[in-house]
Amino acid sequence: MTQDAPSARERQLAGELRLLRQSAGLNGKNVAERLGWSTSKVSRIETGKIGISQDDLEALFRLYEVLDDRAETLRRLAASARTQGWWDAYANNLSSGYSSLIKLEAGSAELRCYCALVPHALLQTPEYSRNVIQSTLQVPAPAEVDRRIDIARRRQAVLKRDNPPMRLSAVIDEAAFRRHIRTPDGRIDNGVTRAQFKHLAELATWPDITIRVLLFKSGIPPVTSGSFSILESSATRRPDVVYLENKTRFFFIETESEVHQYVQEFELLSSMALGTEESRAFIERAANR
Repeated sequence: MTQDAPSARERQLAGELRLLRQSAGLNGKNVAERLGWSTSKVSRIETGKIGISQDDLEALFRLYEVLDDRAETLRRLAASARTQGWWDAYANNLSSGYSSLIKLEAGSAELRCYCALVPHALLQTPEYSRNVIQSTLQVPAPAEVDRRIDIARRRQAVLKRDNPPMRLSAVIDEAAFRRHIRTPDGRIDNGVTRAQFKHLAELATWPDITIRVLLFKSGIPPVTSGSFSILESSATRRPDVVYLENKTRFFFIETESEVHQYVQEFELLSSMALGTEESRAFIERAANR
């Protein structure tokens, strides 16, 4: 496990290129001489310290005599790793972990998440997000809270396109529906929670979103450490990153065996939870309660 990790897919691409060089029986100096590069450039590409342009990637494919199928997979992976977008405008104000997360989401075909206490950030209303952000000993300044809400809203936009590039499957623990939100003066604010639950009920009808509720009576969940999310690469079409978050950091898990274990745990959680229609009915009852 690493914390504040750079993009897992950038490192994956770098590792694949290193393996291709080794399979071709070349060292870094050989590659540099044949392509007119410096040896440090080859090294930086293979360690993920710098990205690689499309032209340079194709030059390596020719030099290593890469088969078409593998080359195409690596082209998609490189495109995913090079992804740029709206988040670049926030680059100076985001931690490296949060920046990596947003970039990984943008290059993902699917997100699977278990929500132990609150709905996933992609499923939250702005006012609910505001309360989550402010539920801390050191409450951020109003401008910082607004900035975080705006970033969350922009992250959610990936789900609202006509042909969403990412599917989302969520298992939300019953605890999220039993927890109250309170105003600064201590009063229970039913309006925020009601709006959040109605929002979830609506999202549950969207074709690319699946929401299931895990009831208390279903027993202890197999992952007792709390929420987690699994991202599936749009380039390779397989789960490749799990991320966990606490109040101050994001933690990324990239080892294939560990990622696979979380995938299995999510499948078990899904089987323990209510079906999609039962879950939507539960959420609607919670909104009206």
